[in-house]
Amino acid sequence: MIRHRLSLEEFQALLEKAPEGLRLELLDGEVYEMAPIGSGHASLVTYLTKQLERLYGDRALVYVQNPLRLSPHSLPQPDLALLRPREDFYRERLPEAADTLLVVEVSFSTREMDLKKLALYAQGGVPEVWLVEEGGSLEVYREPRGDRYRHRLLVEPGEEVAPLLLSHPPLLWDPPRGTPPA
Repeated sequence: MIRHRLSLEEFQALLEKAPEGLRLELLDGEVYEMAPIGSGHASLVTYLTKQLERLYGDRALVYVQNPLRLSPHSLPQPDLALLRPREDFYRERLPEAADTLLVVEVSFSTREMDLKKLALYAQGGVPEVWLVEEGGSLEVYREPRGDRYRHRLLVEPGEEVAPLLLSHPPLLWDPPRGTPPA
């Protein structure tokens, strides 16, 4: 059996024909429909957007649920990313791994898919990824090597964390309480 991996160009052509509102991403040449965004997921993305903008907005662009070019066959849409600033706000081209300071995935009902994406982020050279778990814990992955990260740190509510490439000031990890699932 021969498997055909879609290129970014083929994927873009597919997106142009897709029904309005259909959320798709390309991962290692395969097309995946993205899970619907529930209130708990939206709440955490909003919380993190506000906190990251407040702490790092003068040194990074906060990029919310938009495509990130990792390779000729991967175009994920992370929940959040911190990007190196550009005057054109990436109007001329999509951001790539080299433009990325941090990727954040809210991993409520999408853990398996987010772990697949974690390997692609590592392969692409994304320096740091945060996975937010449903229970409120935060997994921090740093130092990509091949398809893995060399360091994993678990951050619980009430603890501080900062993106390695921005380091100061730290974020007090205090996700919204009573966040409903998904």
